[in-house]
Amino acid sequence: MAVVVGVCSVVVPVAANAGEEEGGLSASCRVADQATVWWASGEVSLANKVDRPVRDWTAEFDVSQGQVTLDNPWAYELRQTGKHVTIKPIADRADVAAKGNRAVKVGINPDGKGIPKITGCKVNGASGNGSDTGTNTAVPADSGSFVKDDTAVHLMWKPPAGGAEVVRYEVFQNGKQLKTVKDTMTDIERLAPATRYTFKVRAVRADGRTTGFSKDIVLTTLAAPGQDKAKPIIPADLEATASGPYQASLRWRAATDDVAVTGYRIYRNGAKVQEADAKATSATVSGLTASTAYRFKVTAVDASGKESDPTREAQVTTTTVPDGTGGKAAPGDFAATTATKQDGGVTQHYLNLAWSVPQGVGQIAAYQVYLNGKPAQTFMWGTGDPVLPVPTTKGSREVLVGSHPGTTYTVKIRARLGDGTWGAFSRELTVKTGG
Repeated sequence: MAVVVGVCSVVVPVAANAGEEEGGLSASCRVADQATVWWASGEVSLANKVDRPVRDWTAEFDVSQGQVTLDNPWAYELRQTGKHVTIKPIADRADVAAKGNRAVKVGINPDGKGIPKITGCKVNGASGNGSDTGTNTAVPADSGSFVKDDTAVHLMWKPPAGGAEVVRYEVFQNGKQLKTVKDTMTDIERLAPATRYTFKVRAVRADGRTTGFSKDIVLTTLAAPGQDKAKPIIPADLEATASGPYQASLRWRAATDDVAVTGYRIYRNGAKVQEADAKATSATVSGLTASTAYRFKVTAVDASGKESDPTREAQVTTTTVPDGTGGKAAPGDFAATTATKQDGGVTQHYLNLAWSVPQGVGQIAAYQVYLNGKPAQTFMWGTGDPVLPVPTTKGSREVLVGSHPGTTYTVKIRARLGDGTWGAFSRELTVKTGG
């Protein structure tokens, strides 16, 4: 099902002839689930209940934060004053067909103050209720779970976003349900010393629906008193090599301990950046900057929490990228072709875009398209119903550019990198819609 973070709806009458009314024009505004503090997609949905097209409409809503953009600026006009947003059709490109529907998709670039919401939805001046509806796919999130001692851990989590009432939580240990609790924390006791456990939590709402599971909460109990007397032996022979402009590959020999090594900690330029499990002897560090020198060290951790001395330092310099990217990753092999589709007897023109996904910069789930030097549309993956899988090697999407043939556009794209920043632009191409 399509799930929303904020939704409001309203129905207003539409005049068929002077002094007459037939049915009404309804509108709903929403922020799609899977929204993040970095980017969110939204939608204004219009439904026409009368047997004639509606050509003149104005949709309005308030956004809690951020800047709103249109996915299709050639069909609609968007104005934002502070938090208030108004959207109108341009000429005859955005009719709501007789007894038909129209969806106006928008993107929201938040201010980094949490997940944005939409309220105060209006169409042609009539107000909706502005209420918020919780999501069913929002999940609990770990908020600082920790190991208490050699036989117990303390789990803590945040409620799922959306505001819907949660009546209880189900706690799972190593894949099996362990207990049900009403609070957002619990102790797990009678565990084995020096043992690794995987926990996860899901919420049960007042209507009986369950959310998805939280991410795995992995904890290793401490060694029993007197069981672990020494810190681990230092991992040996650390090597670091550049595996592209934005990542480095590390390798080392396994450490040993008088009880057990439970994991490794990786340090970059003196700061811990990630961890690896007990069986790991290699790791990839992503999100680096091109043509930059880095220093790495690795330590081992045992069941009692003791950390070894660090390895000797390994240095590496990432490789270079073409000039003009500022060291940031850009989509490669960018291509753009034109195509047409029929929509209610009108020929609509599209650009079909394809590119290679930047590597070594974390998961990329958003791309921004620029047409004629201005932001035109943002593509999101990992959202929707069904959920669109995030591309890992090749990406492709289409962009509606309107119903006018023989129009020339310049087009380029950029990716939102795993660290939340925008990468460099792809090469810019010039295309012309068919005549």
